[in-house]
Amino acid sequence: MQVTHVISSCIPGGAQVFVKSLPKQLYLEGNEVELWVMIKAKDIPYTNDQSICFEEKFIEELENTNIPVRFIWKRPNKDWYKTSKNLNKLFLQFRPDIVHSHSESGTFHICRALDTKVKIIQTIHSRKITQKFIRKFYINPRCSIFVAISNKVRIILEDNLKISPEKIKLIYNGIDTNDFLYENRNVKNKVKSIVSIGRFTKAKDCPNLLSAFSLLKSLLENERLDVPNLLLVGEGELRNQIKDEVKEKKLSENVKFLGVRNDIPEILKHSDIYVMSLQWEGLSISLIEALASGIPIVTTDAGSNNEIVENNVSGLIVPIKDPEVLANGLYKLIIDDQIWKKFSEEASKRAKLFTIEECAKKTC
Repeated sequence: MQVTHVISSCIPGGAQVFVKSLPKQLYLEGNEVELWVMIKAKDIPYTNDQSICFEEKFIEELENTNIPVRFIWKRPNKDWYKTSKNLNKLFLQFRPDIVHSHSESGTFHICRALDTKVKIIQTIHSRKITQKFIRKFYINPRCSIFVAISNKVRIILEDNLKISPEKIKLIYNGIDTNDFLYENRNVKNKVKSIVSIGRFTKAKDCPNLLSAFSLLKSLLENERLDVPNLLLVGEGELRNQIKDEVKEKKLSENVKFLGVRNDIPEILKHSDIYVMSLQWEGLSISLIEALASGIPIVTTDAGSNNEIVENNVSGLIVPIKDPEVLANGLYKLIIDDQIWKKFSEEASKRAKLFTIEECAKKTC
């Protein structure tokens, strides 16, 4: 089978990590696969050299696996005619049986441009649905299947967008869990580092995390316990604002900005707790990666996080925008070795639900 996957860009993000893994697995299973990318990293506002480097390595990794990466050369909010022309050109060159889109904008342009006989699939990666008019009149009638990455996303598609249940498939995102295996995770002397991975956007709610970390630091210092470092991995439009807040809260000694990284498995391996302070999300790839690494997790009850982490079994789930409860969750893992070890062991077991092999099997 010939399959095309379409993504908005190759800048760092959970959907990008997933869309890099899925075509590789489909290729290993005997399919011909291409990846079409709508926008170059250099054309996206707030993009820096690290994101452009991430794009280069992203493309290199796929092309080394015999998966061509083709650019549509669209610019944000521009180039509708050129986009249709380039999509048609790529379609006539490859003639895919399935075009599988991973963004709302990409799906819209595909529905406008391509032959009505081609099968179009869209994976919905977020619980936050925009452009409902376009979706109702252009996307919903044209797509054959909608992939919901969680039960919560499936419910939104059925109830809010009125999509027939027969057109919806529930398929959890998957990762190559072999990249994250770490056999010695459950051996710990003390917590030296807490890591958070994700773009600096409103959805990630880094201010909530910094408020929680400030409370945690005060609590540990009052008990004369060592304060771990908080490692922030990622970039984004709110980066400078977050840096200013770190200075205002006098956390510069303990908060480290690591930028965009291509060695996430190593970072997780050498960290002691994973924390996520989301306000909303679809199904977080970063959280699945943390689960697979066996790192104990504290996460907010946002998006579909409670479908990844079992509360008080493979991690702690706390309310969104409640820094005191988040701080107490982190404190609990720092002082209680038994809970830390239990969460570590259960996280590794739980990760078996989110393999890229199982995801690919259900996708195609």
